[in-house]
Amino acid sequence: MIRPILWKEYREQRWKLAFGTVMLLFFTGSFAAARVTSDREIMIVIWICGGLLFALYSAMGVFAPEHSNRTAAFLASRPIAPWKTFACKWFVGWLNFAVPLLACTLCFTAFLLGSAGRVSYTMGMIAKGAIGGVCLATMFYTLIISCAPRKSSEAAVGLVALMVVLAMVVHLAVFEAIGHASIYDQSHPSTAFQTLCFVNPVHWLPISMHQHHDASTLLFLAGQSVVFALAIWTSLRKWQRSV
Repeated sequence: MIRPILWKEYREQRWKLAFGTVMLLFFTGSFAAARVTSDREIMIVIWICGGLLFALYSAMGVFAPEHSNRTAAFLASRPIAPWKTFACKWFVGWLNFAVPLLACTLCFTAFLLGSAGRVSYTMGMIAKGAIGGVCLATMFYTLIISCAPRKSSEAAVGLVALMVVLAMVVHLAVFEAIGHASIYDQSHPSTAFQTLCFVNPVHWLPISMHQHHDASTLLFLAGQSVVFALAIWTSLRKWQRSV
């Protein structure tokens, strides 16, 4: 029964996948052709803004429509475990922003390689930045789903997403204000400080693009794994109670 659920979700969500890919490629190509800023800054903007925007857009249309259209009961009546249905829906929603980000990165990399003198950093840095951008969007996407109320509408999910963004910004501002030192090279003496700071997924991009990885990287990955696991568990519990 997993294949029919995946096919159902793909048919409902494929236009978002196509729309996101085309739009992200269009904006990236426009910025690159206009050369309004450096190539590095163009990709960072795409990874952050594009990833967060399409993650929000995808989160609004994955679970909420099942309650708005009253099709959750139909899914619950199928002979398949609720967690499998949840996993299929989450995965298809994840593809809606992961594929555009990766496709955009590949096309932009090919453009850089074809333009003499435009490659100012290694392909490894681009690959790590793309992975960091996808991971950042994945965490944002999962946090939105976990924080959204049960049987919420698309508008309610969008409001929750704004609250998640606000919480991330406030959290980052507070720790930047009290840190007074870099959290990426272990210059701050407190491991507890780093642990609390690394709860915020905004550090995915700077951590992934660092040239040298140390204990701070492992601490960040461990913290993000815990946050992701809790968010997935919360989202699954809400889905099981709502169907």
